[in-house]
Amino acid sequence: MNDDSLQRATAALKALDAEMSASSLRPHPLEDLANTVMNRIVAYEAIHYPIPDVDAATILKVFMQDRHLTQQQLARGAGISQSTISPLLGRRRAFTLEHLQKLAGYFGVKVGLFLPN
Repeated sequence: MNDDSLQRATAALKALDAEMSASSLRPHPLEDLANTVMNRIVAYEAIHYPIPDVDAATILKVFMQDRHLTQQQLARGAGISQSTISPLLGRRRAFTLEHLQKLAGYFGVKVGLFLPN
């Protein structure tokens, strides 16, 4: 596979998904083909476009930047003191499960998003 075939495979997967979504058949007869195409895409991307592991502090910074949040706003919204937010962002304090649960709830994501792969 190369980048051109990746684009064709992605387009084919989108077409398969549209076809399956429009049908009431369950399981759909194209499901195995779609899974095979998807697995090939994932395998190619894992080698050629790997996603680096990102720590919880970096993820939190991205969420804050995307939403234009200050530490104070995040602290109020998530129910975590600002004196805790700063060391979490600076990697001077480890995230606890309680921190992750509050942050995940505040941002509407799963806790696992903050965990390393």
